[in-house]
Amino acid sequence: MRLPIAWAALALLAACSTPQRAGDQIMVVWMRVDDPQTACEKLSGQPQLFTVRGCSRWNQTDEAGKRLCAIYAPMPRSEMDTQRFVTLGHELLHCFDGNWHDRWGRMNPPETRAAAAASGENRD
Repeated sequence: MRLPIAWAALALLAACSTPQRAGDQIMVVWMRVDDPQTACEKLSGQPQLFTVRGCSRWNQTDEAGKRLCAIYAPMPRSEMDTQRFVTLGHELLHCFDGNWHDRWGRMNPPETRAAAAASGENRD
């Protein structure tokens, strides 16, 4: 029984080493903040009407021209802190797909998400 598990692990490791396209490589930086509301308002330059749990800035590049995404969100208090983990995942999706939802939080169709990511929009 152990042999199939070992082969599966090797297959997964091989998949992880598969080269990615240059456009898929994004450096993600997590800025752990205690007060995401204040940090995100400062980042956007405008007050937010609703409670903000986190935000991301994903239209930047580093000195080498590689895409850079900064996530501003608090550290989860424990492994059971699902709200903060969901916030991290939500902002990480913005890093890869740009502004994928409308202003009410609903998910846009894939073609709209691709257009927003290509334009560098950053609403969240």
